[in-house]
Amino acid sequence: MSDKKVWFITGASSGFGLAAVKTLLKHGFRVAATSRDEAKLASEVNDQSGNFFPISMQITDQNSVDEAVTKVKNHFGRIDVTINNAGYILVGAIEELTDDEIKANYDVNVFGTMRVIRSVMKVYREQNSGYFLNMASISGSITSPAQGIYSSTKAAVILLTEAVDEEGREFGVRATAVCPGGFKTNFLGGSAKFPQNPMNNYRAVRQAEQSFRQLNQNQGGDPVKAAEAFIKLAESNNPPQRIYLGTDGFRAAEYKIREVATELEQWQQLSLSTNYR
Repeated sequence: MSDKKVWFITGASSGFGLAAVKTLLKHGFRVAATSRDEAKLASEVNDQSGNFFPISMQITDQNSVDEAVTKVKNHFGRIDVTINNAGYILVGAIEELTDDEIKANYDVNVFGTMRVIRSVMKVYREQNSGYFLNMASISGSITSPAQGIYSSTKAAVILLTEAVDEEGREFGVRATAVCPGGFKTNFLGGSAKFPQNPMNNYRAVRQAEQSFRQLNQNQGGDPVKAAEAFIKLAESNNPPQRIYLGTDGFRAAEYKIREVATELEQWQQLSLSTNYR
């Protein structure tokens, strides 16, 4: 059996997930990956090394997640790195999106991530080591029209990750929230969801929606280079709690930090005026 680390990747049928699978296998790592269509994933990866283990899993079902994690543990004997990649963007104004549309986005992006963390953490505590790479987004730190719900799910992922990183340290477990900018995947295409009942009153939202469609497959980030960055993060002795990937993601984070710092200073007197003394 190889002594290379075992990676467990959710949402591996496309985008960052698929790029990570192929890149990790090229480096000789052992990789278990999930998709709703196991056969299609196996065909897409076409691995001949014996280091790849595809699994069917429903991210919205805790029993399915638990079964998948058990299969990985039984197959490879351990899990060293987990990439929580399953997720999608819901584009639309808050007023025009229904409860069902919003809950579905949270069920995958937030609760799906938590289901995997809960299940994998049992393995990590048993072996006293492990690492989570949870896919967030620059949209979790800075938002705009049409991104309110998606941004809120990714903001949740960022803070969940930071909490897991703190909670897990006594068991040798670390976690990083990965916050990419625009990367050349189909994220804004086939997997993106738009309002069932759009309201034309929201001109800024409709313009943003059109921009998202035009940006699909024209993003500046390379998902293969992102996968190489994942490996470097997993090899670090002290990984960051969050990292912004891509020039646009990094610059947007810098802008947001300056904006928040400016507002803190401008409103400091009012902020501090609320104490008893």
